[in-house]
Amino acid sequence: MRLQGKRALVTGAARGIGLGIAKRFLEEGASVVLLDRSEAELIAACSELEKLAPGRTAMEVCDLRDTSSLEQCAENAFCRFGGVDILVNNAGIAYREPFLSISRDHWDAVFDINVHAAFRLGQLAAARMIAQGTGGSIVNMSSKNGLAGSGELAHYNASKAAVVLLSESMAVELAPHRIRVNAVAPGFVDTPLDRKLREESNLPACSEHTPMKRGGTIEEIANVFLFLASEEASYVTGSTIRVDGGHLANGSEL
Repeated sequence: MRLQGKRALVTGAARGIGLGIAKRFLEEGASVVLLDRSEAELIAACSELEKLAPGRTAMEVCDLRDTSSLEQCAENAFCRFGGVDILVNNAGIAYREPFLSISRDHWDAVFDINVHAAFRLGQLAAARMIAQGTGGSIVNMSSKNGLAGSGELAHYNASKAAVVLLSESMAVELAPHRIRVNAVAPGFVDTPLDRKLREESNLPACSEHTPMKRGGTIEEIANVFLFLASEEASYVTGSTIRVDGGHLANGSEL
């Protein structure tokens, strides 16, 4: 049990990768608070996970664009199991649209959820971890799109690049408190968000540019979050781990 006795908060946890991370953490002994804006999906997710880990699952309904709600839900989450040892900033949104068509509303929405919420929750969780004196691990969701540009996703790409530098900067300042901060940069993964973006533009499930010739699975991404959250990664901080089937490594391929 790599996370036995640990207390985790996972955002965007009602479905997709967030739900996969919560499930993996529970399997490894953690208690997990799932945070999402969809109450119905959260109830369904928690009901299913409760069968796996009775008494170790809780939920918080929260719109991460509402700062006061975010702060109150974070406090509720930290108190639910008596503290926090792991924060996973997984929640994210994206719109596929041309650069010249991006509205200020869409730009702000993407940054509010993908960057600002991760920043504020990171502050709150780190402050609680320091007060506890126990150290901890914060893992932020970036993307291969935060490491290389692409069309029709300027706001998403910029937000995920910001997550990388935010994670590195947090790692530098929080290391003296034994808090590790890392990011994960997935490639193509079959998630509800990815599926929606692909369907809108009639795109394939995986790029031919990816050497492994397939998309990743939710379980494969969740396993990387598990590694970074666990003591197996005790000397890993300030890193961004690419989980993209070699897609970015193939950058010079035509």
